[in-house]
Amino acid sequence: MIAIGTTRKPTQRIRSFIKELSRVIPGSIRFTRGKQSFGEFCDTAQNLGSTRIMLIGAYHGNPGRLGFLEFNGELWEFQPPTIIIKTTRLLRESKVKPTSGIRKLYVIPDSSSDQSKAKLMAQALDAPYSTREELPTSKENSALLRVGIARYRSIDFLSLDEQHPVGPSIVTKHFLTKPMGDQKQW
Repeated sequence: MIAIGTTRKPTQRIRSFIKELSRVIPGSIRFTRGKQSFGEFCDTAQNLGSTRIMLIGAYHGNPGRLGFLEFNGELWEFQPPTIIIKTTRLLRESKVKPTSGIRKLYVIPDSSSDQSKAKLMAQALDAPYSTREELPTSKENSALLRVGIARYRSIDFLSLDEQHPVGPSIVTKHFLTKPMGDQKQW
């Protein structure tokens, strides 16, 4: 299970962002850090039954970066990727009704040059990596996470037919293939 958490004092836009993420990432839970220290924050995630954390950082009141942590049995370690966010577009801003009950999220690359980044995202989210050719044709309660860093520099949550958004759209500034591991930065 993955816990989706925020830095201290999240704005309404960041709370809406993690709410939309928790709807499209199966088995995820969301919580805010509040006044907890970084260690207490990680302990809270572990007490909730999580072995992974997706941490959303802020930049001028907007989602600014995504980082991932994984519990290795003894301690929490930052894992790749680290995503520096340029902009986000929420479903409520697109005037699209949110989808609920997504049970399977497939991570696909937008093009062949995006395969390694899509595989990193699949690993970080503990979601299956796939290609367009390998996707099931009719799978209810499933969605796609399309990683298109090379061409469009975006990460989109879409329906299986890639026609309708089911979650937020993220335009990236940088997609780092290494972990950003200093807790003081979060």
